[in-house]
Formats: sequence, C-alpha cells, structure tokens
Amino acid sequence: MTISQHKSDNIFTATPYDPELAKYGDIKIDPEPNNNYEEKRKFSLPWKKYSTATTAYSTTSEPEEPRRSLKQRIQYKVLGHIQVKNQYVREFLAEFIAMFFFLLIGTSANVQARKAFGGMTNPNTTNISFAWGFGFMFAVYLAASISGAHLNPAITFCSWVLGDLPLIKVFTYSFAQLLGAFCGSGISFIGHLDDINKIGNNEFVVYGVNATAGLFTTYAADHVSTVGAFFDQLIGTSILSGCITLITDKRLKIPPCLVPILAGLLMTMIALSYGANAGFANNPARDLGPRLFTLAVGYGTDTFTYKNYYFWIPLIAPFPGAIIGCLVYKLFVGLHGGEVSMDMNLNIVTEKESVKNR
Repeated sequence: MTISQHKSDNIFTATPYDPELAKYGDIKIDPEPNNNYEEKRKFSLPWKKYSTATTAYSTTSEPEEPRRSLKQRIQYKVLGHIQVKNQYVREFLAEFIAMFFFLLIGTSANVQARKAFGGMTNPNTTNISFAWGFGFMFAVYLAASISGAHLNPAITFCSWVLGDLPLIKVFTYSFAQLLGAFCGSGISFIGHLDDINKIGNNEFVVYGVNATAGLFTTYAADHVSTVGAFFDQLIGTSILSGCITLITDKRLKIPPCLVPILAGLLMTMIALSYGANAGFANNPARDLGPRLFTLAVGYGTDTFTYKNYYFWIPLIAPFPGAIIGCLVYKLFVGLHGGEVSMDMNLNIVTEKESVKNR
C-alpha cells in the first residue's frame, strides 16, 4: 500500500500493499474494492483524525497545550514537588494539623481565662468550655474529608476494634495526634509566654498557687481520688464516643457539613458537665502531648509524678471508655432496624475508604 498526499487540501490517499503503513498501528479493513483498487478503510493512527467515507483521510495535529507564563510554570513545578498523593501521608498530615489546631485553641483559652480572672480558683470555665468546643469543631472540619477526623487515639483504637480501620492506621493516626498535641501546646506556650511568666512569677511549676503546668496538661482536683478520676475519664470518653457514633450514623442522614458543628457542641457539653474534676482530657494524645512538652521546657518530672502518678489515668481510661460508649449506642440503637453496621462511621464525607478498608 502506498500513501500519497494532495498538497492543496492536506488529504492522504491509501492504496493496497504498502508495508509502510504497518508501523502506524492496527488497521481495520472493511474491504469494498473498486476499479481503482481503493478500499474503504478505518485507520487507527496515533496522531491522526481521519475520515472513513473514502480511502482518503485528513490529518490534524493534537491541540497544543496553552502556553503558560513563567510565573505559572514555576507554580506548577513547585506544586508538583510538594503535592502529596500517598494516602497514608495525607491522613497523617490531616490528623496532625487538626490536633495541632485543637490544642492551640484549647490551651490558649486556659491561659487567657487564668490570666484574666486571676487565679485557678476563679477562672471563667464557661469561656474555656466554649473555646475547646469551637476549637474541636474547626479541627474536625480540617481533617474530616481526608482521615475522618479521629483526633483521639482512643477513638482510632475503637474504630480498629470494630473493623473500620486497618491496624497500621492506628499507629500512624495516634502518632500524628500525639505530635500535633505536642506542637500545638508548644505554640500556645510561646504565644502566651509573658502571661505564663506573670502567673508563675517566672517559674515553671506543676503545683501550688503559681502552678502553670495544668494550663496545658490535665491534673485531678484535690478532692478527687484515683478511682474517681479513672471513672471521670471513663465516663467522659464513653459520652464522647457514643455521641460521635450517633452523629455519624448514616441512617440519620445528617448532612456531612453539619457533623463538625455537632462535634463541637458535643465537646462543649462534655466540658461543661465533666470538666471540673479532671480537666476533661478524655483523650490520651490531648493529655500526653502537652505533658511531654511541659517536661521538655523545664517543668521537671513532677509533670508525671504529681498526684500519685496521675498521668496514667487519662492515658489508659479513654480506651475502654471509647469502646463502651460506641457499643452502648450500637446495642440500644444502632443494631436494630434496617441497615446494620458495627463501625463508627467516622468517614463522614465519603464511604469509599470505609468500604475499602474492610
């Protein structure tokens, strides 16, 4: 087959038995030979747009990409280097920045209230409760579309127990949450360093009139026993977990954009009802991250030994609390009716990842 070009109209004519055409790919032939040995053909060439009405086909080049300015080319190049496509890394970053923001807002509110109202015995606890609630709301907005916004190792562990999360993500999420809490409390500390020095008379102390460690991590009130503190954390985390399972229950058809608002109101409710006795940590990362930070900046080992080694209570009690809260909701509400699911439905924006991970 030979190929000849009509220069006037950019038309190519094909005739049989030219091996030259073979290199251009598959050729599907619908033989209807005429007296001039021309055939009706369908050509599949990599860069051609062609006509099948005759043996002739026209060629047009692919549309060129729009030319970009130097500024646009630089932007695309930089974006190509910093854009993260790995799902595990994206989820790690989302949990980190959300937890960072949550602790930044919450601990800053603690310092503000202590400084403004002069003393740990007379802080404005209502302001503190709403600040933690608002901080939690926006933190959930930050991470909801990527990781589901767990923001709590106990919630993440419960998701794994109920089959909604692979084990590897329990470790990646928890580490991201812990690191975010550490860094968030650190930035809060730096931003309010003058206030902290004023309250503590330029000393970093854990207990006493001038104590400031409790503005970042949590300690039980003087009248609260070890058993009482444990149940405080157990019950508080149960409320948190059960209500999260409630507001993310797909059968309720709550619009995903409203879930973070309800989560913020939930945190405020817990702070107002379970905040006085042990600081409503209900979250191992929220407590341990700032505790490690206060140890690092010079508060000493009292951060762990004070109150008869109180630190283990907010570190351990939330895990059974999260499972109990979720199971209570499932046993009384979630497992009855039409669509039954044992997971916590924490992927509030899309269900694809939840199905994928099962």
